[in-house]
Amino acid sequence: MSKSTKVAFVSDNGKNILGSFGSSKYFSVHTIENGEVVNSEIREVYKDLLENDLPNLVSKNDGTGIGQFSLNVVDKSKEKHKKIASSVSDCEFVVARRMCANALDSVDQLKLKAIITKDKDFNAVINQILNDSIKNYRDEIQ
Repeated sequence: MSKSTKVAFVSDNGKNILGSFGSSKYFSVHTIENGEVVNSEIREVYKDLLENDLPNLVSKNDGTGIGQFSLNVVDKSKEKHKKIASSVSDCEFVVARRMCANALDSVDQLKLKAIITKDKDFNAVINQILNDSIKNYRDEIQ
């Protein structure tokens, strides 16, 4: 890790790692220099594309019991996740408890390092990143 880096945490309350990337209202961004947090800020998620701009996911069941969804929904979801990721494009790491494949793809496109954790504590995860001991559940994303 570089001497100075930023870690963005998905947080709906500004105190813990909560929620999923796509439904997050805020990011808690921590600037780390020489192994210490030197600044913390709360950022609102980029709001140009609001949640209610997405079409409702209504299953078009064809009688088989399997729902079918419009490609328009997928495209809108990808656009939404790109805009969310742009809220923290100046960070090196994005930490969440849950992230879908579209969110992960958006984070990857911006060359951010996605970390999926089961921990809720900002400081614990920062220490794990600094010590290179973080358990990343990224491979569990489907």
